[in-house]
Amino acid sequence: MDFYDRTLIKLKRQYAKDEVVAALIKKLSDAETEIGKLNAEIDYLQNELQSDKEQKEINRLAKVEARKEELYRMKVKETRKQREKIKQLIHMRNDLIGKYSALEKKCM
Repeated sequence: MDFYDRTLIKLKRQYAKDEVVAALIKKLSDAETEIGKLNAEIDYLQNELQSDKEQKEINRLAKVEARKEELYRMKVKETRKQREKIKQLIHMRNDLIGKYSALEKKCM
């Protein structure tokens, strides 16, 4: 018997109610099993997505903190340069005041 003959015989056969119910129960059980697997997969993927979101948030916060630190270091460096410039200007001012005083004494 070939495939077509077996298929035709199965199609012509009249199934009893018990066989039909058993087949439907088996189909239902298979479908429920598949639904359970898919629900588990959905939960797993949602968990992965949540983990990814949390990791992205952590990375974003780390970048913000790194940028704040970088800005702080830049500000400290700028402040040091300004202090050095202020010291130079104070020294220059004191020299000029001294020279002015010396010239004022000569003129008197």
